[in-house]
Amino acid sequence: MSEPTKDLQPAIITIFGITGDLAKRYLLPSLYMLANNGLLPLNTKIVGVTRSGATVEEILNKIKISVESDGKTKCQESTMQWFKESLSIVSMDIIDNADYIKLKDKLDSIEDKTGICLLRVFYLAIPSAMFAPVVDKLGEQGLNKGCQHGTHESRLLIEKPFGYDLQSAKELIVRLQKSFTEEQIYRIDHYLAKETVQNILAFRFNNPIFTETFNSKHISHIMITATESIGIENRVTFYEQMGAMRDFIQSHLLQLVALTTMDEPKNMDAKSIHQQKEIILNSILPPHADNMGVETVRGQYNTYRKEVGDIKSQTETYAAIKLSINNDRWRDVPVFIRTGKALAEKVNEITIIYQKPNKPKHKNILVIRIQPNEGIVLDLTIKKPGFKDELQHVQMDFCYQQKLSDVQYTAYERVLADTLRGDKTLFVTSQEVLASWRITSPIIEAWANNRSALTFYDNGSWGPAAADELVEGAGSSWQTDILNICPTNFKK
Repeated sequence: MSEPTKDLQPAIITIFGITGDLAKRYLLPSLYMLANNGLLPLNTKIVGVTRSGATVEEILNKIKISVESDGKTKCQESTMQWFKESLSIVSMDIIDNADYIKLKDKLDSIEDKTGICLLRVFYLAIPSAMFAPVVDKLGEQGLNKGCQHGTHESRLLIEKPFGYDLQSAKELIVRLQKSFTEEQIYRIDHYLAKETVQNILAFRFNNPIFTETFNSKHISHIMITATESIGIENRVTFYEQMGAMRDFIQSHLLQLVALTTMDEPKNMDAKSIHQQKEIILNSILPPHADNMGVETVRGQYNTYRKEVGDIKSQTETYAAIKLSINNDRWRDVPVFIRTGKALAEKVNEITIIYQKPNKPKHKNILVIRIQPNEGIVLDLTIKKPGFKDELQHVQMDFCYQQKLSDVQYTAYERVLADTLRGDKTLFVTSQEVLASWRITSPIIEAWANNRSALTFYDNGSWGPAAADELVEGAGSSWQTDILNICPTNFKK
């Protein structure tokens, strides 16, 4: 391992659920890559909490399998040796008070052996229903106070979902803050840590041509797409409880809306950015109750009911909605969002349509592609070479895979590194959570009362026809189905 960066604090990273799928697929490989690239302080320790009594060797084997799953990467012996020396396992029942005393003793003994006070990070890679009980017990045993000598704090990392609806989100926030302050809580939305998402603000506010035109005078509408080609796979219980609206729109996609439409912050620090995100989220309006049937679409892929074993399931695997923003910059500019599973392609992108009402055929399209084949593309109209006055579309593009260095960090590597740095820019505040639930709760309630019919779509299609009709009202179509971006080609 090389020398780590100076701004990351040495820590004890305690992972609740270290044998689970999240840890296996994302957290452990990310910790390995950070260590392998010299981005973890040498005194960093990892403690895995599990009920299964897993051994260090079993965890190391999971890391090896995951890191080498691409068939190209080979685990470095020196990094695996560091892991072996730095990792320890605590078997405990996470609802047993006595076991938290055992955990505290373990963390204290690690610090005693290390000889320094360590930042304490608690990552809850467990079902969200267990967040509050675990946090309560961490607080009861003083594990929220930081290291035993009081010179480093404790930080809490939790994954979405942050509640099930507006009321439960409020209750969860209040309960967590009984043990951890808002400053100590790091709510993870891994989409915010994707490289292209991080570039949205830099792109918007450092290029005057776009800074000055991101408003209703130049932009007719905004479309955000997040589709997946896979179905729900083995997540039946989770998905039956959540559905597409709660799983993707309430969290990931409203965060993308906020970054795309927020005003420029006074400073590009975490506090200023979050202030502007909260302001814009509080300005977003859901469809009026009377318009839920025409401004929202909920769909389900044809094989879903068979997969979940419920021929009457009303859970949506597809959601499309039309939102409006009640401020001077964006008034009368519709924002269309869609997400779904078992669709034609996996793609996530933001599409900005530049168009004048008096010249509807003349438009420019700006696409910020988040995945796959990340990049930023501007579609322009020019004259074809030759004697005839014929026009053609060309693209000015910035494609990551073609123009950036090979050194790119995954979203979870960035999440972990920023936690150790104490940088909360890419995390979600409690006020953002509540604002997002305020937007989506009326839609969820309307759907529960059948104010918008559940429609079905073929696996491998682009979803319900009603979603196409939704954007046709703005004189457009979902550009994901048409444009060739960096250089993926989508076909209907």
